[in-house]
Amino acid sequence: MSQSSWKDQIKKKWGPHSHCTICGKAIPPDKKFCSQACRDKYLGYEQKQKSKGKIQMIFLLGMMGVMFFLLFFVWR
Repeated sequence: MSQSSWKDQIKKKWGPHSHCTICGKAIPPDKKFCSQACRDKYLGYEQKQKSKGKIQMIFLLGMMGVMFFLLFFVWR
């Protein structure tokens, strides 16, 4: 007599589902968010990350420009 694993028991009990990216609530497998509020929160976070990445890139390029200037024009 074979016993089913705990994963099989959970699948039988809850059925196929996924979890909301933001709050973790169980949702149908074809959805990514449970509500419009979670979707808005995710899009706001994504926008902040893009903005932060642009600022970091500008800072990095600025520092490279300063180093280039110092290396080739000041220390000669």
